[in-house]
Amino acid sequence: MLGKPRRIAESLVALVVVALIAGAAWETCVAADDTGPGVEVKRLLDEAKDHGAKGQLPTSWWELDRRFEAAQKGEASPAEWDGLARDARRLLNEAIFVEQMRKRKSGMEALLGRFDQALDEIAALTGIDLSPQLSGDERATALQTALRTRLTALTIRADSLTVANRHLQAAVGGRMAAQDSVITALRVENSSLRQKLWETQLRAGVAEADRSAAESVLSRKQRFEDAVDSLRGRFTPQEGKVLLEADGSIHVRLHGVSFAVGSAELAGGQMDLIKRVEDGLRAFPGATISVEGHTDDTGGREANLRLSRRRAETVARLLERDLGLPGDSLTTAGVGPDRPVALNDTPAGRALNRRIDVVITPAGTAGSEGN
Repeated sequence: MLGKPRRIAESLVALVVVALIAGAAWETCVAADDTGPGVEVKRLLDEAKDHGAKGQLPTSWWELDRRFEAAQKGEASPAEWDGLARDARRLLNEAIFVEQMRKRKSGMEALLGRFDQALDEIAALTGIDLSPQLSGDERATALQTALRTRLTALTIRADSLTVANRHLQAAVGGRMAAQDSVITALRVENSSLRQKLWETQLRAGVAEADRSAAESVLSRKQRFEDAVDSLRGRFTPQEGKVLLEADGSIHVRLHGVSFAVGSAELAGGQMDLIKRVEDGLRAFPGATISVEGHTDDTGGREANLRLSRRRAETVARLLERDLGLPGDSLTTAGVGPDRPVALNDTPAGRALNRRIDVVITPAGTAGSEGN
């Protein structure tokens, strides 16, 4: 008779042990879930829902919710979780924006007015007349079409001038310096139009985009333009000039840096000009810098190539030392007589061709990697 109660007691003990093990496993799962990659996404989705995203932005909400569930089931990669978190933050910003507009009196009218005003500002900057009958998406489409048309015309013109420049350069060499300036100006204008087209597309989505991100991009662009203008103001026309290329790189063409004949040693009185170059470079932190040496065509080509390389290395070492840069942060090149900017048949032309070019490629622009 004592055997049966004993077996019942043993069964109860076993059940308690199983329950304790299952509870510990559940607590482990919950703890893992609290620190898993999906926690931040779920928090953002819940907050967006609280601001009305599910009702006001149903398409974006259900698509993101579907992706979130699929990611939980399919063990998404870290990159996929990052993408979900980014899109969830955007949805939250959109929901807050729509919620604020709905709380204001005539909110949608105010939004439409601000949208059209942004388009008008860009049209005025580019000299484009928009029909007063257009508004909203139609107005944005008309502006984009006009910008693309102008961009295409400028691209064709620039390409034609490039072909003509190659033919003339083969025939007359340095006489193409003026043509190069025209092409450079066209490329700068072309680049500017591309930027304005991008700004139009950005502002066209103002009702859904995070405005603070757009303002940050425009602020960086303004700081870059101010830095280039400041760099230009550091040199007289006799000392050098600053050229802004279409790819975003900046060419500082220094005619005022002089060396003794056949030597890579700087002539006296050059450090003030080098100091102004250094001050200008400080406005472009993280930029890739290349120093190029150029000569006229007097003497043998191979000797001029070696001499121009040594002169470029002399200037590069000074920049590295005074700016406190590591030894591999600057590249050098000896171009010799191969890239003249003026005729070599006059003393003035040869003086212009004997120069140092400092090429600045700001971080994040085309060509900044692998230079």
